Amino acid sequence: MNTGRILIVEDDLFLRELYIDTLKTEGYQIDVAEDGEEALSKIKLGGYDLVLLDIILPKIDGLEVMRRIKSEPSPQNPNKCVIFLTNLDKDEEIKAALQLGNGYLIKSKITPGNLVEEVRVYLDKYK
Repeated sequence: MNTGRILIVEDDLFLRELYIDTLKTEGYQIDVAEDGEEALSKIKLGGYDLVLLDIILPKIDGLEVMRRIKSEPSPQNPNKCVIFLTNLDKDEEIKAALQLGNGYLIKSKITPGNLVEEVRVYLDKYK
C-alpha cells in the first residue's frame, strides 16, 4: 500500500473526484483545494509529499500560486514536489510551469492508471 500526502488542486468536480478516488484506492492521503486562494493557503502550510496543481483556477491561477509561494520564505514543513496537471499544452505555459514546479502533466493524456504511475515516479524521485 502506498503512503504519502497529496494535495489535489482542481476546480472541476468530476476530475477532482476521479483523482481523489483513484489515489485513495492506492492508499494515499488526499487533501483538496478547489481554487487558487485555497491552494495558496494549503501549500503555504506545507507538509505534502506531492501537490497536483491545475493552472486554470478560480481566484488565482496555478502559475500565480507558485509565483507567490516562491517569493516567500519556505514553509517550516515544506512540500516535496509540485506537479502541474492541466489541459494547457502551449510551450510558454509548460516552460513557465517547469520553472515554478517539478513537473508538468497534460490531463487529456492521463488516464487514472497513468496518473497512479506518474504519482509513484514523482514520489520516488522527491522522497
